[in-house]
Amino acid sequence: MGATPLCIFRENFIQLRYISTLNEYLIEQANPLYGNVWILQEDNSPVHTGKVAKAWKSQFVPHRIDWPPNSPDLAPIENLWGVLKRRLMVRAPKTVEQLKKGIIEIWQSFDPEFIRPFCLSMEKRI
Repeated sequence: MGATPLCIFRENFIQLRYISTLNEYLIEQANPLYGNVWILQEDNSPVHTGKVAKAWKSQFVPHRIDWPPNSPDLAPIENLWGVLKRRLMVRAPKTVEQLKKGIIEIWQSFDPEFIRPFCLSMEKRI
């Protein structure tokens, strides 16, 4: 268990951009790290649930977990975001570049042993 490299985007996503990003970053990172034994969990954003995105994921994503309605704290990533935000607040970035640099540095500090409990606790919440 671990995290793939973080991608930061300044623009909103549409389905095709989302699929392109998944293909370029997630598939290329997750498959070499975890083979065919990784899980993608997404919220119910229209970008994630549209026909084009669903069709693409059914072909290229080995395992998916649907996000139940009204379950904002289900995903391990939500708890990691909380840790990241608290650590970032201590740095008090003043510019967009400082913000971006801080986010990336903090994300990279999350080693697999730190992430593992977040992922393992998910089973209790499903």
